[in-house]
Amino acid sequence: MTTTTDVMRAAGRGRHQITTAAQPENADPVVAQAGFEVIGEGEDALWSGSKAEAAQVAEVMTLAFILARGSVVLGTTSPTGEESVRAWMITGHTLTPLTTDEARHVFRETGGRDSTPVAYRTAFAVPASAAA
Repeated sequence: MTTTTDVMRAAGRGRHQITTAAQPENADPVVAQAGFEVIGEGEDALWSGSKAEAAQVAEVMTLAFILARGSVVLGTTSPTGEESVRAWMITGHTLTPLTTDEARHVFRETGGRDSTPVAYRTAFAVPASAAA
């Protein structure tokens, strides 16, 4: 669960929804979601939420790394109420941060709905991004 936990800790303070999708060839995507909250920042950041949901996200992320095809979308509601979306693509066994426009596209592909107050943001680099 290392990469999953790294994304969750680096997400920053607030309420979050992480969606990960593995995309096997010639099959429907495998998708998992988890809601969580981050308390604190940096190395001291802690997350709370369903460990079972987080484990499912980690399993799907691991599958995406094995297949070298998938995505991760992180929706955030900050403590001030601002909503934002960041996304990463899993290709070549690496988690690659996506730009604002790419995040919008991946968000829509994973079933996200555009709403006016959502800000799309360029994703941050994840420290341990070579294994889920």
